[in-house]
Amino acid sequence: MATTETPDGVPETENPNKYKVYFALLNNGPIRREMSSTVIPAMNRTEGVELVWENPNKTWANPISSNRNKIVKRFLETDCTHLLMIDDDVVPLHNPCTMVFIDRDVVGSPALVRSEGQTMVWTAYSAHSDGVGYSAIDLDSVDDMFDVIEVAIVGTGCIMVKREVLENVKEPFHSMFDDDGIQTYGTDFAFCRRATDAGYKVFTTTHRRCEHFKEIGLSNITAWDLVDNFDLSNSKYGLHWGGYAITQRDWKFISERVEQIRFDRSLDSSTQYPLKPKILEFGAGLSSLLLSETCKVVTYETDPEYKKLIESKITDQNDIEVRLWDGVTPPPAITLCSDSDNCTACGEFDLVFVDGPKDTHKGGVGRSTAIHVASQVSDNIIVHDAGRLEEWAYQRKHLRGIFKLEHKSGSHITRCHYWKRRSSSVTIADVTATLQ
Repeated sequence: MATTETPDGVPETENPNKYKVYFALLNNGPIRREMSSTVIPAMNRTEGVELVWENPNKTWANPISSNRNKIVKRFLETDCTHLLMIDDDVVPLHNPCTMVFIDRDVVGSPALVRSEGQTMVWTAYSAHSDGVGYSAIDLDSVDDMFDVIEVAIVGTGCIMVKREVLENVKEPFHSMFDDDGIQTYGTDFAFCRRATDAGYKVFTTTHRRCEHFKEIGLSNITAWDLVDNFDLSNSKYGLHWGGYAITQRDWKFISERVEQIRFDRSLDSSTQYPLKPKILEFGAGLSSLLLSETCKVVTYETDPEYKKLIESKITDQNDIEVRLWDGVTPPPAITLCSDSDNCTACGEFDLVFVDGPKDTHKGGVGRSTAIHVASQVSDNIIVHDAGRLEEWAYQRKHLRGIFKLEHKSGSHITRCHYWKRRSSSVTIADVTATLQ
């Protein structure tokens, strides 16, 4: 079948017959104004497309997998050529009916979602080379000449599917479960896996994207980064941002503190400092490798296997030593200050970054010892996941009054706190008096 190019470069099939698109708007009642006033009118005006809009009252049902499969069943009872499903919290920033001209089996228009690794990613995923798992695709890194790319998984927030696919894929949107009845893949991943197993191909649009509306606490917004899973900083180590590792926002915050320390040292002519700042870290990871590119880093890790993993990533550009410890006993190689409560300059390390061990409720030993040691060997401390109840209790116990909480990288519990030693320890009465 011959093709032509639309003004935005998407292949358009020369078909004298109109496409007939069955449109289902999955909803919980209200329809967003952006959808009703802008997108739907544009869809109705799409030349070459007859739009059949299913009664929204029929698309209001739970569970979601059952709702989608009911829609498919009703769609197959018509003579429509394509099924277009859009969720009520998703608003395409384009006319989604034009995706029919792309002429692919499955086409998803991506939207941002919050991932498990505390990052925001687009709902387009590639399969890992080992066949286990998926990673979100950084659509902004795709050459702008590509309007459509083949992927393994697309989200179902805005998805166009050919009739042939749904005629041959049974229970298309039924979630997948393991032998214990635990869900392994939700409706979107399960559908794309079934479609590709049946020989069909899945695509996403790189420029035609959607807005994803969510109700979220304003402080919670700072928990999520709009980031690339891989960029020049971390791709050379093969480690993702987020999850148990730091995010890009965390790294920006940490590196700014390091640069400030470096600058402050340059202004102090009374002391001969080493060329590289010396960093003590509790909890090895991506941060260990990034910090050691410009600093001398000593890292203590409680997990032997993870210690080996990080050590396997070390190159000639990393000035780092990774040591194993139990997380409870202060490391014997570190000289603790005998009077840290009254000390005004504990300078064995320029900065301590506390990102381990794991919390006690997660099976770890907690960070009490790490934060206590940090308070005795440096004037500058950064605590990761600082807003969590356990970490905050340890900070109050070991740092409050001796250090001042100077900066936060965000208000969410997973963000960083930067503590700087005070010129002298204070009590709550002292601080209150300064306000009077």
